[in-house]
Amino acid sequence: MKRKWFYILLPLLVSSIYAQTGEWSKINYEVQTLAVTSVGKHAPFWLVNNRHGLSSLENNHAQLSANLIRAFDEKRGLTWGYGLELAGTYNHTEPFYIQQLYADVKYNCWELSIGSKERWSEGKHRTLSGGGLTFAPNARPIPQVRFGVNEYTPINGWIQAKGHLSYGWQTDNRFQRAWTKEGIPHTLYTQDVLFHEKTIFIRVAHPSYQKLSLEGGWEIYSQFGGQVYKKDADGNYHLHCRLPATYKEYIKALIPMAGGKNTPVAEQTNINGNVLGSWHTILSYTAGSWKLRGYYEHFFEDHSQMLGISWVSDRNGTKRFLSYHPWQDGMWGLELDLFKGKWIKGVVAEFITSRDQSGPILHNSNGVFKEQISGWDSYYTHYLYQSWQHWGMGMANPQFLAPSYNDNHSMSMPNTRLRSYHVGIEGAPRTAWEYRILASHTRHWGSITDPLPNPMNATCLMAELTYTPIRLEGWRVTGALAYDHSKLIGNNFGGMISLCKYGVLSK
Repeated sequence: MKRKWFYILLPLLVSSIYAQTGEWSKINYEVQTLAVTSVGKHAPFWLVNNRHGLSSLENNHAQLSANLIRAFDEKRGLTWGYGLELAGTYNHTEPFYIQQLYADVKYNCWELSIGSKERWSEGKHRTLSGGGLTFAPNARPIPQVRFGVNEYTPINGWIQAKGHLSYGWQTDNRFQRAWTKEGIPHTLYTQDVLFHEKTIFIRVAHPSYQKLSLEGGWEIYSQFGGQVYKKDADGNYHLHCRLPATYKEYIKALIPMAGGKNTPVAEQTNINGNVLGSWHTILSYTAGSWKLRGYYEHFFEDHSQMLGISWVSDRNGTKRFLSYHPWQDGMWGLELDLFKGKWIKGVVAEFITSRDQSGPILHNSNGVFKEQISGWDSYYTHYLYQSWQHWGMGMANPQFLAPSYNDNHSMSMPNTRLRSYHVGIEGAPRTAWEYRILASHTRHWGSITDPLPNPMNATCLMAELTYTPIRLEGWRVTGALAYDHSKLIGNNFGGMISLCKYGVLSK
């Protein structure tokens, strides 16, 4: 009921902001129809993933969506914006979506955002990258209250900073119940899960030489609260445990701490909820007509991967010294933007490896020191929340296959040990024509706890062409062909066609 009140009060907030600022102009609208047809086990990989969850694995699916977006007026100190997007679908998990509904307020550099809003990965190309290791535009947006500084803001002559924190909640209760209904015994699903996010980034650049810059920072996410249900051998679901969601849990999400006495034992001995995050390093150089960026993202599930160190104890359990485990997993990327390019305007190349996952579970078993448990991080999985997902789609890079690909209808992500290569290219050879090519090759080893008997490969390709006719202002046609070759996700081939009408509504 509290969430229903949120959707009632949000339009009132928009009206209140308008009454204060008197702004009501430059509202962008877009109406789009999209259809996918394919053959194979699923719709092709790149026709499904990194589309903010507004997609389907069904071979034949379609949608009709419409949105109104009011962006900030950057000339004003106090400004506001909002967004509304609705979608009707065929062969999706739901026949109707409220995809976006939000109101934003900005005062100088500070921003407050309330609602469901589509967002992108930190430091990654929006159309060519495969997406970040902690967050990618792959799942439906989570309603949240978010506050912070979203653009780099000067602290002194050399240093700029940005960051934010937010609290929200997942909206996929009905999906999880329906999806796991066909699942195997002992399948878990969760309800009323809460969400937390915090980031901080620093950029360093000489004030008189802005061509070269170095960025670094981290982002940390968590799932907490809610109820967990478990399926018995007869196919019936029962309440497995109820996780508290008092003000204390909100604090423990902000500052990761162990759970209280009313949480499962594992939460009390570890960290409350499902916590994950990543470190970022980005080096950029900008010339007159081009820009080159190199970036590294290191994913972590706990302190052993976050810092690369952990305590080793003796037989009595006394901590003796720190053990260092090198960072072996992560994403390396290179991005080239050609500002005046035609046939090639942008190129992205990325490499991901996640096979180490903090190494083996035993640090030392020679009898001198007590066996130390700090390996087997099992990325994107949790014994209660199951996986880092929303509406069946992973909230991270889609190469870590989402629960929607599971034949056993579990909510887990069973293929998190992989090595992946990805390339994206885009260009505009003619004024009205644009193209985009995505190609990825991934080798899967399953997971730490459930390895594949033999590694499996997945090669996924997509070629997309967009036509924006000059004489028909505000119209856009996009077509794409895509192909997958894989025993894991199937040999799939299909196409997509989209027709869009867009424009600006004035006062």
